[in-house]
Amino acid sequence: MVSAVLLVHRATPGTITQFHDYLSNRLPTLKGNWDFTFKIFRNNTYSVAPELAETHETAPESQFLYTFSPSYLNYSCVTLINKKTATVFSHVVQEELGSAHNDLAIPNDHLHRGATSGLNDSFDYLVSKRMQSMWTPRQTIKGDGGQIYELENGNVLIRTANVSLHGNFRGFLIQIEHNDAKSVEADPKVIIEDIMTKYDIPTGNLCYKVLNPSKLDACGDLALQYSEILNF
Repeated sequence: MVSAVLLVHRATPGTITQFHDYLSNRLPTLKGNWDFTFKIFRNNTYSVAPELAETHETAPESQFLYTFSPSYLNYSCVTLINKKTATVFSHVVQEELGSAHNDLAIPNDHLHRGATSGLNDSFDYLVSKRMQSMWTPRQTIKGDGGQIYELENGNVLIRTANVSLHGNFRGFLIQIEHNDAKSVEADPKVIIEDIMTKYDIPTGNLCYKVLNPSKLDACGDLALQYSEILNF
């Protein structure tokens, strides 16, 4: 999957309404609402690794941890460290969901064999409440009022949301996803620019960076893109 995230900083109600109207006129499949929470943590400078304790009083470099929790990833949180390594943490075991299936849920066998106890709290909550000696919260960014538009027989997905920080509006976010199998070998820049032109997507702070160009990671790449554009 090729993805990109765009933030229109000076979006007005008119700009937002006009874009929604334009997409609606393209007869998309409406996939409902969504929202997200994006948190930024910085390492505690006085939390020094044991091997550096004798030579350093503070950490020699800053480390950053980002958590991305979109509502469409039920019970899961994407975590990115230093914009290099990403993973997905789930805090629900599959058997707790009953008949509902979740690809990211912790497998039942992991619980039965003692490989996990199942986390009742999301990973970002765990970091902020139980790892305070290691990570210090810096910002919590919210995305609300989101809409999801599916186009081109499901090959293009456009998500929109209103971004806020400390309750203040900071911009209009547009998340673009292209799922055509042919896109794996194509230039992501060309794909995204073609979609932006085709659907009259407004200009703004755009990011389509990926963690590893030779092996795309849908969740990890999105977390990286959010970390780039939501850097207030």
